[in-house]
Amino acid sequence: MERKRPRLWLLTCLVLFGFCPGSLDAVNPSENEIGHPQQRQQDHPNPKLPASEMPLEVDILKLIKVSHKDPGVSVVEGPIGKYPAYKFRLPYGNVPMINASTVIEAINKSNGFTVVFLFRQQKNNLGTLISINSPGRLTPWFQLTSNSKTGILSLKYRLRNSTKLNQKDWELPRHHRKSPMAAWTWMALTMDFQEDLIRLDLDCSPSKFESVLSRKGAPPKLAISNDALVYFRQEPGRKKKFLGSMQVAKILPYVTHERLWNCYEISSNLAPEYRKPITDN
Repeated sequence: MERKRPRLWLLTCLVLFGFCPGSLDAVNPSENEIGHPQQRQQDHPNPKLPASEMPLEVDILKLIKVSHKDPGVSVVEGPIGKYPAYKFRLPYGNVPMINASTVIEAINKSNGFTVVFLFRQQKNNLGTLISINSPGRLTPWFQLTSNSKTGILSLKYRLRNSTKLNQKDWELPRHHRKSPMAAWTWMALTMDFQEDLIRLDLDCSPSKFESVLSRKGAPPKLAISNDALVYFRQEPGRKKKFLGSMQVAKILPYVTHERLWNCYEISSNLAPEYRKPITDN
């Protein structure tokens, strides 16, 4: 009976949403390419965008009810047209999040989860995108930080029944500075516990893959306590504050096996005008 449930979920989500999050198909590195060079000058029909409402999503920006009326917040233009983007600067500090139980529930899913961010970071800023910590503890259960000075994105996480803090580091894409929209980073990170796999998508670069576990053992899983605190844009102690702009900050309580945006090509050696996803701007 257990094997029938994924098929039932696959059928249900295809009927309801037109696609299925956490599809069981193998990852295709060119799943969203427009392969023919002549098509680059044409508008791409109905591009996928992380701003679109996705099934069961937890939208952090909506959850914290961010507004331009908050001290240290202003509305800015983001890469996705007709969708709000916000610039965060001092003294904004609406953390830890209130009523963040939906975030913890989403990340505690046994199969895995996906986090999605679209952000433009201030220069020379070491900023936390999200950090989940037990009360009174600096060691996180789950944390994503971006360092615009070193160009490194860091993931830290602690698995169930383990005191070890795991860390993965990736190089952030270099930006083409001639366009103001080029400095925005499109990021989606999936932790797939069934496949023992971490998938990272950045802009239109090839997906990067890592193992969740560093050794063989029981299937990996996060087990964040219900009393944990969720910090948006900084970690406990008001350290590592993210300064810059953000248009998307979402948690999906399932594994995604495809890129959440469209690109003309997926490659590590793209011309500057093709390094960013397709938008309707």
